[in-house]
Amino acid sequence: MSTTPSKRFDEKINTVNRRPPVKPCEEPNHIYITRKTNVESQAKTAEEMLNNSFDEIYIHGMGASVNKALVFAMEVERKFGGSVKSDIQTSTVQCTDDIVSLLDLEQTDTRHRSVSAVHVHLYRAAS
Repeated sequence: MSTTPSKRFDEKINTVNRRPPVKPCEEPNHIYITRKTNVESQAKTAEEMLNNSFDEIYIHGMGASVNKALVFAMEVERKFGGSVKSDIQTSTVQCTDDIVSLLDLEQTDTRHRSVSAVHVHLYRAAS
């Protein structure tokens, strides 16, 4: 793979295909916030979950979506007026990208990068 003097790949002759990160859990009470997430519809889903079927939900956000996930979680907590509490954890998630040469499409390489993440646990407060 062709790199620049700073050891970065040369963007003029390579392209990056970002693999989706592995989701830590596929349970229905886990909500993943991305840049494309419609927060209003997810907020309704979270409220329905807490009102009807789950005593707890988990909200996850990565990279550019960390702030959006935190605002979303605090909004859900606020709507329940103290009957829902939150625990917030941060972490670093390892992501893998495929680097493909534009000159030779058979030539690929991978790179690993670290991305900041936030995980919010919302649960019913003890009465």
